[in-house]
Parts: sequence; structure tokens; C-alpha cells
Amino acid sequence: MPMRHWDWSLPSGHTTFLGYASETAASMVMLAPITGLPWQAAAVTLGGAAAAGAVHDLREGTTAGTLTTRALSWITAAGWASWALATAPLTSTGWATGLGLAAVGIAANASATRSESTRSERKRLLKLRRESVGILRDWEDRMKRVARVENCVGKDVQHWPGKVGYTVELDLPSGGTTADDLNGYGPKFAADLRLADGCGVEIFPGANRGTILIEVTLQDVISQDVNYPEDFSELTLTERFPFGLHRNGQQALGSLCNDCGILIGETDAGKTNTLRVVTAQLARMPDALIWAIDITGGGVALSWITPWATEGLASAPVVDWIAHTEDEARLMLKMAGEIIAARKAGYQQLMREKKTDNKLPISHEIPGIVIICDETASLPFDIKEGLDKVAEEGRAMRVRQLVCGLRATQDVVTATMKIQAKWRVGMTVSDAEELAYLFPGYIKIDPKDAPVAGAGWTMHTRLGPKKPTAMKVWRLVDELTDKICAATAARRPKLDELSASVESGGFYPQRWARTLPDLYKGQKLTESAQHAIDNAGEIIAASTLLASDPAPAKPAGTTQAAPAAAAVPGFEGFGGAAELFAAVTASLDPTAGPIAVPAGPAPAAGPAPAAAPAPASLPRPARPVDPREKGWEVLVAAGETGYTPKALHEALKQLLGDDTPAPRTVSGWLSKWAEEGMALKDDSGQYSRYVAREFAAQQASTAPAPARPVLPEGIDGALVLQAVELLVATQFGSASMLQRKLRIGFALTEKLLDFLHQLGIVGPSDGSKAREIRVSTDDLEAVMMKLADELGFSVRDLGALGLAAAAASHTKE
Repeated sequence: MPMRHWDWSLPSGHTTFLGYASETAASMVMLAPITGLPWQAAAVTLGGAAAAGAVHDLREGTTAGTLTTRALSWITAAGWASWALATAPLTSTGWATGLGLAAVGIAANASATRSESTRSERKRLLKLRRESVGILRDWEDRMKRVARVENCVGKDVQHWPGKVGYTVELDLPSGGTTADDLNGYGPKFAADLRLADGCGVEIFPGANRGTILIEVTLQDVISQDVNYPEDFSELTLTERFPFGLHRNGQQALGSLCNDCGILIGETDAGKTNTLRVVTAQLARMPDALIWAIDITGGGVALSWITPWATEGLASAPVVDWIAHTEDEARLMLKMAGEIIAARKAGYQQLMREKKTDNKLPISHEIPGIVIICDETASLPFDIKEGLDKVAEEGRAMRVRQLVCGLRATQDVVTATMKIQAKWRVGMTVSDAEELAYLFPGYIKIDPKDAPVAGAGWTMHTRLGPKKPTAMKVWRLVDELTDKICAATAARRPKLDELSASVESGGFYPQRWARTLPDLYKGQKLTESAQHAIDNAGEIIAASTLLASDPAPAKPAGTTQAAPAAAAVPGFEGFGGAAELFAAVTASLDPTAGPIAVPAGPAPAAGPAPAAAPAPASLPRPARPVDPREKGWEVLVAAGETGYTPKALHEALKQLLGDDTPAPRTVSGWLSKWAEEGMALKDDSGQYSRYVAREFAAQQASTAPAPARPVLPEGIDGALVLQAVELLVATQFGSASMLQRKLRIGFALTEKLLDFLHQLGIVGPSDGSKAREIRVSTDDLEAVMMKLADELGFSVRDLGALGLAAAAASHTKE
């Protein structure tokens, strides 16, 4: 007899289990005459199996009918086997009875198993329905209590997979209430639900303007690390690409084909990781060419060329061109502008054949170009102008950009960059006001929605989400970056022949010869990278190439105009056409006096021109006024007086008119200059005042003696001194503690703390948190004596007030 193959794996269902039971019972009965098994053996064995099966069914939530059928099957098998063992050997009647019972049991269990899925689904849906009705009623009540919107009607609840959260659909009452009216209520709803940081409530328009969708996140997905999925398959620039996850588990999508992008993130917010993830997704696209601008050392692209340049892990660089200096960036943007113009004319027939509505159909042979620019705040104005030109003109020809910065202010992100960037990403911030410029109209951003590095908000004004929505960016580690480079190097495209043949195209093949020696000084390059340098010919710096670049040829039949500097001799110092026009008009008036010419560079010595040049068009200004630079000039001109943020904004408004940045932007400049040491911040007055550092040293000798502090209304000097001693001695800046100890009201306590902040005793207000104490206990006596003198109190007065500083002074005396 061949040996039977026993399968000890878990049965696929209870029908199979029943077959095992029948087989066990029959085997025990047949072996009874040989082994002499007592009847209790079958009862114990099959009874225990019946109990285990029932427990399993209860844990799985099996319906009562199926549970009863299976339990009876096990008990019947146990009863027949026990009887058979007690009366063994069996007759043909006994075996027939067992086979009949087995057939009935198999049929009953098969029927129960087939209907179990339907019963379980009905049971699950009924449970969800009961939960959903409760959720809808809760939200109808919550809208009434929190948002003061009555008569809302809950329509449906959709539960997310894994019980991460749910979406509620509500009908708003008649009367014109819209989803926009509920902007800013998300944090309030989250507080009412007692949600943890990282969870939250977001409100979106529904199927019509009278319906809203409320997404509620119950589990903190944002705070969890979400690793980059190891998927290196091909993507395309013409479609949106994922770069992270929203709180509801859906993918956060970006787009850089028709649209430009902006990425803002303060230090340690995860901006660099986000850039790497976006670059990784672009690397998977065989129709996207990646150029990078980072004049702070090229760090944004180094990890994507190092596997090719020095390690030999990749056969080609993922980033096609790196601009690590200002001149290299100028050269790159100059060529990008020429490519846009050349493609419009050169690919006109292709666009007509493909019927793409004058938009270039990109492919591996004609790739789109994406320029990634990091740290735009450090870029000169003319480079920002080049980026603006790409943003305005490159959409149809698939030349797009992603600009990145530390702050969302106008000096970092120009107005053109913001207008043209439909895709915007802001990483987690400590101050929600930082993102007000990036997300206009949505100032009520709650930092608790994205409380960790790598989290933030994303929106796409055209494709959605059309309001800032919390998300978590995938985490991309260095080891995975190397794998992506190795997997995608072979599919990297090359610049198409038409684009490479533009006027600046002759500089393009030498790009690695100009950049690699600077980026990898003293390091041994791979054979492929060294080959790119050796075959580039003479290595010429970008600045030299820009200086030697010939001017565009004039059309036939036209006369070459004289240079702007020589067009009107003597007027080189005028910065704009209007001023120059007024000066020229005055020079033609014989009754006018001498013209005051602004100081400018002395003209180079040389022979005088033989004759006056022919009339030429008035020269245009080399560049518009940079508001940030003008602000610094005004601050320096103020000398030791300095400016408050509001006063500096008013001064700039008189000079720049409508081009003046917002007050928040001007305040940001002053804070940045103070952080960088260019200016000093003085908090001694009612408002912070900033002084350029070169004049700050003069303040001690030239500034008038400080006046006695002006006490706020309702506060006297004794109360101030008592508060200072109490706060410094305990090193605990609690408003409630101060209110309780001094027996004063809350409003007066807040006013007192604000006054002590002006004096430098405590830090600024931070919500309900205790304020920072900026004076140590060791300095308490000196600070108290100085403050008492300024307020007109003597040591005797301090003693009368019962202050410890007075006793300490008497002890020393």
C-alpha cells in the first residue's frame, strides 16, 4: 500500500475540517478491534475539536446559524464514533448509518459555508449602518454647536480602509451657506473630537454648492515614517506623479509638465528630502530632462550625479546639468530661453500633425526640461528674472521649473513665480503666517495638522486639491538613491538636436568640464566622467563665455545702433528712461541751467569721437529696483536711529509706491538681517527697532540717555518690581501664577507681562504656555536695582515693599 501524503496545513474552510472529522471518526472505528480503543477516546477527541471550532467561529464573528450547524456536525460525529467504538465491530447497518449522517452533515455545512459570506457581509453592513447613523447625528449636532450652522442633514458616511478615518457628506441648510464659510473650522472640529496632533478635519465642496464633504482622520498617519516605495518603473512627465500620502491614505500628487512648482520649507522641515523624492520621480521619466540650479554648492543634485561621477554605480548622470555658480546659472537660463524660442518655430509642423493645440508633444527623443532651483533667496536679481521668463514663456514648449526656498516671502519667491506656480508645497512650520504668502486666502493653517519634519501642505490651484491639504512626503534614504540612479540611468534622455543647436548650444557639451572639477576637487572621477571632461576641449569658465557671447545679428537692411552707454554721453548715471528723457529734454532747452548728473563710473580714457553719434533709442535700466536692497539702503541711511518694521515699510512705500512688498515681508527682512548679524534688534521700546550694525556701536555715545520706562495704564512701579522678583526667583513665567500671587486680574496680568517683555525680563507670549524667563537668579539683584533706579525707587523703598533685593543690598553694605 503506498504511503499517504498527510497535509498538516490549516484547512481552507470548515467543510474541509468536517471531512477531517469524518475521516478521523471512521479511522478510529476501523482500528478499534486491533487497538482496543475505548469509546471515551472518540468523545474526548472529537468533542475537543468541536469546542475549538466553536471558539474559532466566535472570534471570526461567524453568524449564529453557521456556528450552530458546524457545532452539531462535530457533536454528531463524536456521538456516532463513540457508539461505534462501544459496539465494535460494526455491522453493515452501523456503517450505513455513519455514511448517511456524514452525507447530511456535508450537505448542511456546504450550504452554510456558501451563505456565510452573504450573512457576514449583511451583518457587517448592518453594524456600519448603525455606526454611520450615529456619526451623522453627531455631525449634525457638531455643526450646530461649533460652527453655528443649524439644520444640516447628514447623507452618507464612507469609512476608509483600516479604520484610519471616514468621510461625511452633509447637506447645508438653505440660506446661502457654502463650504467657504467653514474655512478655518477644521481645527475647532478637531478639538471638539479630541483628535491627536497629526489627525485632523478637512472640509471640501461636495457634488454641488450646497453639499460639503468632511474628511476626519482618526489615526495619526502624518507622524509615521512612510518610506519611498521601491518602484523604479517608468513614469511620464505628462501625467501627475506621487510624492507622498495624504492623511486619508490617498497619494499626494505633483505636476511639472504644464505647471511650475514652489516648495517652501524652513530648516529641518524636510524640504531637502522632498526635493530628493521629486527628483527621484523625475528620474523615472524617460521624457524629462533635469537641470539644477544651486549656487550654494550644488548640493541639490550631488547625490544624483555622484553614483556616475565618482562611484561608477550608474552609467549616466540623472541630473543633466548643474549650475553651481551664478554665471553657470545665467548661462543655463540663457540657453533655456533660446530653447523655448527655437522649439516654438522648429516644432510647429510636429505640433500641427499631432494636433496638440500648440503644445509640444514630448518623448524620449524630444524631452521636456525641468529646472530645479534651490535657495532662491541667495540668487541675484537677474537670475530671478531669467526664472521668471521661463515660468512665463516655457509652458507650451515644456520647459518648466520647481523653485525652492526657506521662507514664503516676496524676496524669496517673486510675484511671477507664485502666479505661474499652480503646484505649491509648504512644509511644516512653527509660524503659520509663514505660509500666508504661498497659500493666499488660507491663513488659518493649523501647524498641528503637520507637526513633524517631512509633513506639510500641498495644493494645486488647477488640478486639486484646491486648498492646502496635509500630507506626508515619502522618506528617501541614500542607499535607495543609489539604486534609483542605477535603475534609471539607461533611460535618461538626451537634449534634442534642435534644442542643442541654439546659439548657446555650443557651450552645452562643455557643462561637465566646467562643473565636475569644481564639485569634486581632489577626487578621482570615473572613466565615463573623465571622458566627458577630456572630450570637451578647452575648459572655459561660464563668466568668460557670457562675456564673449556675440550679440544677436541684426536683420538685413538695418543699421547697428550704438551701445546704450554711448548713446547720450554724460547721462550714464541715470537709472531709468523717464529720468534720462527729462535730462535730455532739459539739455535741449537753452534757458536751462547746468544739469546735475548722478555720480557714475568714470569713462575709460580714449580718443574723443570724431563726430556725434546718430540719434539712438534711450537706454533702458539695467535692472529694476530690488525692494530688499532698497530697504537695506534706507536702513543704513537711517544711521543710529534705525527703523521699526512699520516705519521702514512706510518709508519704502514713499519710494516704491505700488511695488512695495507687504509689511510682513519687510518685517521678515529685518529679522533675517538681525539673525545674520547685519543689524541689531532693540526691544527696549514699545516696538522692536533695528539698526544697521555699522551704526550700532555709536549708540552708546551719541544716543541720548534712556528715559524712564513709561508704565502702562493701571500698573505702578511697585507692581512691576514685585512681579520681576517673583518671576525671576521662581524661573516660572506663568500668567496664572502671577495673577494668583499678586491678586490681580487676567487682563492686567497680560498687560504686565507684555511690559516685562519690553524690558527684556520675559519672552514673548506663546499661547497658553509659560513665558521664557530671560534673567537668571544670579542676576536678580542687579536687574532689580537697575529697574528700581529707572522707576524712581530707593533701596529703602524696596525694603518697605518686602523685596529680597533690598535685604541683599543692605547685607553687602
